[in-house]
Amino acid sequence: MKKKNVLILGISGQDGTYLAHYLLQKKYRVIGISRKQKKIKNHLKLNIEKKIIIKNFDYVDYEKLKKVIMAYKVDEIYFLAGQPKPNISNNKIIETLYSNIIPVYNIIDIIIKHNKKIKFFNSSSCEIFKATKKSLDENSQKEPNSIYALSKLVSFEMVKFFREKFSLKICSGILFHHESILREKDYILRKIIKGAEKIKKNKLKFLTLGHIHISRDWGWAPEYVKLMHLILNRHKTDDYIIATGKTTKLIDILKKTFQYYDLDWRKYIKYEKNLLRKFDSKIRMANVYKLKNDLKWKPIHNIDDVLLNLINNKVF
Repeated sequence: MKKKNVLILGISGQDGTYLAHYLLQKKYRVIGISRKQKKIKNHLKLNIEKKIIIKNFDYVDYEKLKKVIMAYKVDEIYFLAGQPKPNISNNKIIETLYSNIIPVYNIIDIIIKHNKKIKFFNSSSCEIFKATKKSLDENSQKEPNSIYALSKLVSFEMVKFFREKFSLKICSGILFHHESILREKDYILRKIIKGAEKIKKNKLKFLTLGHIHISRDWGWAPEYVKLMHLILNRHKTDDYIIATGKTTKLIDILKKTFQYYDLDWRKYIKYEKNLLRKFDSKIRMANVYKLKNDLKWKPIHNIDDVLLNLINNKVF
């Protein structure tokens, strides 16, 4: 049986690293594009740095991207790259729009012109939806409130348009929040855990946060990358929300985390106006009926598992 070739854009990040590890286990040949010339820390943590092929160039470069896709006869492509942070996207408008939209179009164009059998998964975001207290499904109203969200909505609609017009095997996963120890430390769950740990060791007096009266659906990243592969390889190509279906208040996260260190969180939290996101949605709830019904999937890890994994530095 011929070994499949996969190309991952954003292979140095949390999702790209876990996906590469997973697909290596499934006997894929993994090629990744990274702008980083030095060794990638996430790859060292998962011991995959010598098992994958890394090409160093800016992934918006059409000709270099086409050359890699054609040279390696790529079967599947995953776009997990781009400017990833909603809170800085409004200050980096061109960079955010360019990095999240142009590579997606380039990939689709290369597929149409050179090999329509290539499968393509685009990583989208729950930020594309209109702020609401209602549960969100794939057909919920889209209304981005940041440049990041706008860029993700444009790429989402572009994938859907070309899939339907050209009958391509391309799709988007609308990802809700998901964590791991490969996630950068300034993301909220890791920030809370590291802060509580430092406070316990008398290395920090207070943890500074913005909004704490928010609720989110937090999942475990190693699970979600398996879903990406599963969604892309369904017989019927479609877009899916990727989430657990369970929403947790950030205040409950604070309570659970500080309790683990025998601390009262209310004594150690300070608020910083500069950290507030003006248009941030207070709650994001995911309706995962379509995911569970079509793929017969349900999450293995709940929020308590996620927190314990992060606290104990578990990789998987």
